[in-house]
Amino acid sequence: MVSKFEQEAIAFAKKKEGIKPSVSRKIKLHNRTLKVGYRDIAIQVIKPDFLKENISSSDYGQYLPKQNRIEIQAQQQPLDEVNTVLHELLHVIINDIGETQKGGVLSDEETEEKFIYNAANCLSQVFRDNTWLLDYLQEQFKRKGN
Repeated sequence: MVSKFEQEAIAFAKKKEGIKPSVSRKIKLHNRTLKVGYRDIAIQVIKPDFLKENISSSDYGQYLPKQNRIEIQAQQQPLDEVNTVLHELLHVIINDIGETQKGGVLSDEETEEKFIYNAANCLSQVFRDNTWLLDYLQEQFKRKGN
């Protein structure tokens, strides 16, 4: 938990660096769509039925390429949910660029999962440790000429 003093110190440091504070708002994940390449990938937040689904109790999400859908397990802790979204998004990207196909660098399912697990963990940590980075990226995408 961040104390009020720490929050004020962070806000002051951001202001000094010219970083605008993020607007704190709850963005719903359920029934959102990710545009990836030529496809729209639906996101559904679900309470998994472990007897019917292709998802185990230790999984937090899954990518279903034939349905163009990502399913995210409901009621995760915020950091786990962020990591899960990044993890499943990486599955979409890796699948789209063909590296999971026969002869691809990640054609072995175990190798693919290990790579994506590590990459998602690293990205989550970078974004968590550098909170200004997402604001910076959004600002750059909004600039004229993009």
